[in-house]
Amino acid sequence: MFELNIKQVNEYLSLINDHNPVHKQIVPGQMVVQIALTKTKVNWSSYSVKYVESIEISEIIKVKFEKPNKLIILNENDKIKICITKK
Repeated sequence: MFELNIKQVNEYLSLINDHNPVHKQIVPGQMVVQIALTKTKVNWSSYSVKYVESIEISEIIKVKFEKPNKLIILNENDKIKICITKK
């Protein structure tokens, strides 16, 4: 399990030059996807992402394999937030 704080989000937004005000409360989805792929050591050359629900800053999240070709990102109550599927 992990959480992303405002400092981490702001550093990421600065790197990608994103000034969307929604990210004052919500973690950028692609940031979470990149972290999930890194944490699970997945090296898929092609994948699709389904953003089910936004992730708030400092929300506790976890990543797990639902199938060998599918990662899911959930909150601490096991509510699915993002699905990543290998193509």
